[in-house]
Amino acid sequence: MNLLTLPAWTDFLLNIRQAQHELGNPDTIWFRGHGNVNHYLLPSLLRFKNGLDKEQEIFYKFRRFADKIFVNKESEWETLFDMQHYGIPTRLLDWTETLGIALYFAAYNNQIYKVHGNAAVYLLNPIKLNTKSGINKIYRLPYEENKYSYSKIYWEKTPMKANAPIAIEPIFRNDRILAQRGMFTVHHDDIAPIEDVFPDSIKKVILPGDAIESVQEFLKIANIDEFSVFPDLSGVAGFMNKTSGLESRW
Repeated sequence: MNLLTLPAWTDFLLNIRQAQHELGNPDTIWFRGHGNVNHYLLPSLLRFKNGLDKEQEIFYKFRRFADKIFVNKESEWETLFDMQHYGIPTRLLDWTETLGIALYFAAYNNQIYKVHGNAAVYLLNPIKLNTKSGINKIYRLPYEENKYSYSKIYWEKTPMKANAPIAIEPIFRNDRILAQRGMFTVHHDDIAPIEDVFPDSIKKVILPGDAIESVQEFLKIANIDEFSVFPDLSGVAGFMNKTSGLESRW
């Protein structure tokens, strides 16, 4: 059986192409994989009912402790990127420039959390999304911090109050961000599903559960695995455990 010719897989790829067309076939497009089709796009901070109330406290507490470990970083955005990297709740949502990376996370999370159902891949036209905020580009941070200040916009609401997520491009000083070709959207205070609010900028493509095996075959051929996605010791450990050939007694 050729997993790469199964209808569920080939139909999914055609739907990805259709979604790109509906977004205007932009030169720049970002992807995000979800293991559960029922989950919608919401950053970790906004998943807590008091997340916005605790945001500043969490930020300054992380900076106070992290400065003992890392070289002191003056940029608020670099601190935020570190927080996201280490799993501290932020208003950042991860995206990737690479469809294969999005497929990895969709398939991995679908299997690890035993969803037993459909996954999903989201496509984003980042420049079109940014036009909702009067921006005709993707901010490169922290280089353009003087134009787009984290604390001023999201805490002081000056010179504007954010009314839509904004797509940003981080510096690749973090090995994982580099390996995953990572990008971010920075979310405003609204928890409404942004794929519903901004349908001309974001499209959702269902990845059927019976196509997951085809995804895994594709990822194997493309050499996209734990070590390539997480180029650190945790990635090495995950890769070794998966490829060790060890058999459970139970």
